[in-house]
Amino acid sequence: MPGIRNGRKRPAVAVSDDDDDDDEQSEVSYESPAIKRARPSRDASDSPAPTNGTRQAQNGRHNGDEYAKEAHQPGSLVRVKLTNFVTYTAAEFQLGPSLNMIIGPNGTGKSTLVCAICLGLGWSPQHLGRAKELGEFVKHGHDMAEIEIELAAAEHRKSNPIVRRIIRKEGNKSAFYINDRSSSQKDVISLARSFSIQIDNLCQFLPQDRVVEFARLDPVSLLRETQRAAAPEHMVQWHDQLKALRTEEKTLEVQQQNESGHLKALQAKQNATREDVERFNQRQELVAKSRTIEKCRPIINMKILRTEVDQVRSELQASKEELEQYKAEVEPAQQAQQEMETYRDQVDSVAKARKERFDAGKASVEKLATKIDAEQQSLGNFTAEIEAERQADKKRKLDIRRIEGDISRLKSAQESIPVQPDQAAFAARNTECRTHASAAQREIVEIEARVKDIRAKVFERQAILKRKQGERDQLNTQSGQQGTVLKKLSLHTYQAWEWLEANMASLGLKDKAYAPPILSCSVPDSQYASIVESQLRRVDLMAITCTNRDDAKIVSDKLLGRKDKGGLGLHNIVIRTCPNGRASYHSPLTEVELKALMLDSWISDHIQGPDPVLAMLCDSTKLHRAAYTPRPVSNEQFNAIQKKISKWVSGKEFYQVTTRREYNASSTSVTQVRNAQFFTDQPVDTEDKRRLDEEMVELQRDIDSLRSDHNEARTEFADATRRRTEAEEQRRAVLSEHEQLKRAFAEWQGLPTKIAVKEDELANIRGLSADTYSRIKLIRTQSEKAALKVAALTIEHARALVQLRALYESHVEAEIRLIEANSEVDGYKADNRGIQTNLQQKEAEVKELQNRLKDKRAAHGRQHKIALQLTNNVTQEEKEMIKGYSELQTIEALDDEIAAIAARLDLMAEGNPNAIKAFEKREQEIEALQSKLDNVSGQLESTRASIAGIREQWEPELDALVAKISDGFSHNFQQIGCAGQVDVYKDEDFENWSIQIQVRFREGESLSILDSHRQSGGERAVSTIFYLMALQDLARSPFRVVDEINQGMDPRNERMVHERMVDIACRERTSQYFLITPKLLNDLKFHPKMTVHCIASGEHMPDQRAKLDFKEMAQMALTVRKRGRVAA
Repeated sequence: MPGIRNGRKRPAVAVSDDDDDDDEQSEVSYESPAIKRARPSRDASDSPAPTNGTRQAQNGRHNGDEYAKEAHQPGSLVRVKLTNFVTYTAAEFQLGPSLNMIIGPNGTGKSTLVCAICLGLGWSPQHLGRAKELGEFVKHGHDMAEIEIELAAAEHRKSNPIVRRIIRKEGNKSAFYINDRSSSQKDVISLARSFSIQIDNLCQFLPQDRVVEFARLDPVSLLRETQRAAAPEHMVQWHDQLKALRTEEKTLEVQQQNESGHLKALQAKQNATREDVERFNQRQELVAKSRTIEKCRPIINMKILRTEVDQVRSELQASKEELEQYKAEVEPAQQAQQEMETYRDQVDSVAKARKERFDAGKASVEKLATKIDAEQQSLGNFTAEIEAERQADKKRKLDIRRIEGDISRLKSAQESIPVQPDQAAFAARNTECRTHASAAQREIVEIEARVKDIRAKVFERQAILKRKQGERDQLNTQSGQQGTVLKKLSLHTYQAWEWLEANMASLGLKDKAYAPPILSCSVPDSQYASIVESQLRRVDLMAITCTNRDDAKIVSDKLLGRKDKGGLGLHNIVIRTCPNGRASYHSPLTEVELKALMLDSWISDHIQGPDPVLAMLCDSTKLHRAAYTPRPVSNEQFNAIQKKISKWVSGKEFYQVTTRREYNASSTSVTQVRNAQFFTDQPVDTEDKRRLDEEMVELQRDIDSLRSDHNEARTEFADATRRRTEAEEQRRAVLSEHEQLKRAFAEWQGLPTKIAVKEDELANIRGLSADTYSRIKLIRTQSEKAALKVAALTIEHARALVQLRALYESHVEAEIRLIEANSEVDGYKADNRGIQTNLQQKEAEVKELQNRLKDKRAAHGRQHKIALQLTNNVTQEEKEMIKGYSELQTIEALDDEIAAIAARLDLMAEGNPNAIKAFEKREQEIEALQSKLDNVSGQLESTRASIAGIREQWEPELDALVAKISDGFSHNFQQIGCAGQVDVYKDEDFENWSIQIQVRFREGESLSILDSHRQSGGERAVSTIFYLMALQDLARSPFRVVDEINQGMDPRNERMVHERMVDIACRERTSQYFLITPKLLNDLKFHPKMTVHCIASGEHMPDQRAKLDFKEMAQMALTVRKRGRVAA
């Protein structure tokens, strides 16, 4: 059977609607519930009539034990039942959870299942590309068709939802039911969408009649369908919002530009008369202001006088209160002073008497304390002497025992004579060990030097190998190929930019330097590469661009400077400075004027690159002034063009008009445009690859050889280190042995002297120990006498201290009272000296303040009357001005203001009143227009902010999504030995953002954009199915349908695509997949999770059969084939 590899047998259980208890078979069985389609009109529950036109559809399912329990994903299709639908009278499909292959000859009804899925889930026929009316899907000869679809339930539901749609031919009407409850089409679609089912998305549901439509999807539509298929719903909403906001932004920009132009025109007229109007208004304001300010004079005077009245009144009140208070305080002052002086004299005499008694008592106490201290010192000395004698006696007894033991040990040691050391033998052994250690050390030093040299060589070759590998990898990239071209054009320029790119940050440039155009620029459409190169010289392609002269000077000094002065010493380097941006170089004609001359575009429109680099090219080659048309120009067109521009390209000819102004003549040169050499996809230089490969192999051999030498040196180093360590340890052992012998012999020679010293010491200690008791008894008698004397003196001293404390307290009390009395007397004397003088002065001050207050009140009343008369008949504006200038503090400040206004009036002339009215009217128009412009600007900023806010969220998610798709797409191509990638084309307008698919099917080719011009139909089909498979892991839909996508593929592509589809669709936890095809190759890959549905029909189909035994049928076919061979 097609789709099953020979020789692969897996145990399976036949599945039947009639009998679920079939025995397990030992061989492969591909029986499945019968799906019959009888031509006569019968009820769906009845068995099909036995006619020659019976059609049957068989579902094959492999039920391996390891996959028997796999469940359907929520929203996937569990079962589809059809009644009187298209060619089916009654059929029921039991669908697998992974890859479902629907196979059968053309016309058997494979695509009918696709139609049933689309219509049964609520979508309209327009998504199928077939019949437009629902009634056309009802089986011929019947009035009604029924579709029943069972969906896998979500986790929170207990049972699978069952959707049923009844289609009536008459009136093209239909009715929907969900779990046998009548529902609307909207409810059914909402249920489907709750499972993320998108029948209207070609990336998820691709019926047979819309395969061509999907292949023709423009990249913009493909991006939208991809987002709907694999991205969250909010990303599609964000994209729609961005497109709407960008349209709004462009509208607002045009409106802002128009309003701004109108505003500038009005402002220009306004500015022309503004100075005259301002001078006139200023003069009128100054005249009115001078008159009004003069009215402030009495008000300011009144305020000044009012302040003075309040101040004098306050001073008078304070003076009166101070005088009365002073009189009350003076009266008792003299009497209090006399009483205090008498009290002070009494306290002074008492304090002197108490002082004398305290001094006498203090002397007596100090004398007693001195005696006690002396006696206590003597008592302590006696106790210490007794304790010292006792401790000394204990120590002498211990010393006696110790010395006796020492003498015994020394005499024993004297009896054994030690061996004398052999100096000559020691010197020989020591020299031998030192010689061995020195030899090993010299060998270690030599090995270390050799290892260091080997490491340096390895590091050097590894760096070279890494650089060569980078050069080898660069040969396979576009930038690397362009670098190779630059290297061939100018090796020094290539080296200069390579160094500059790596060290630009350390040069301290104000702005960055830009790579030569051969590296930084590109021609997106290769058909324009030759015309762009026709305008550029080689020196233009190699020029490094700086945006200011200072940076150019730094770069030039570094690249072209001598090596001894810190430069690189390179030559043939072109450095250009272009401070202006690309926008500064305007083409001489507008787009409309250019089209009128039958010219298509400016050549500068066909090259892309950094703005400063493009500006440099425009500045040096006038690229923005050269036009292009792919068509030849007539004589009339030539005459019209040369009057407007000086150079253009027509087809393959380059026209350049040279005008000699001094002769009033011009000449035209016509040259052929050569084929592009630089902005094209260059083939990889195989010679360079071969050379680099050989160099890398040689370098690797050197590294391996050096590593081998390094390992040998390390082994030698370890051996030398071991020998040096052993020699040093042996030498230390010899030295230790010799020192021990010398020390033992010297100690034996000194033993007689040590014994004699110990015996003398023992005799002395025994003599001192015999007199210890008599010395202790004498010291104890002296100590007891001293203790009695200390006790008597202590009692006498305590009595004296009690008396001294009482005397001291009495003396301190008298001194405190004397100090208080002296302080009070001094205060009274100071107060009474100026009492009378102060009384007279205060009375005079009160009288003067009363007179001043009377005069100030009278002056204030006069100024108040004048102020009322001047301010009765003034306007509100004059009142505000008077109020403001009334805040001046002095009349001098007011006079200064009036004088300043008068001086300004003398310098100003009168103006035209009519011009003033026109100016004011125009000012109102400007204010209204400015308000409108501010509103537009605010809306524009808000729109831009909204765009930025949404884009910051949408673009990273989109890039991540497309990157995942590209990874899967590229992986699929890699599995078949080809290459592919998916990118996002980003444009200023979000409506033009698109999916860009690039593929390569043959070695030696570069990636090219997928379109109908570059790739064959089979290659486009492979690319389409691989793109759909790349969405498999990302798709939010629970199932995917692809109908006859393999049509047009050659056998090789079909086999590779089928294998990748099986690998992807049969992974764990992936969405359900439907592949419908009328033919398959032999020996295609099979997976136990696949479900193969074989749809068969025709006059030879068996009658009244619930099942088809494909094993039996295969055996019959083999028997027939064998008989045919025997007969032949």
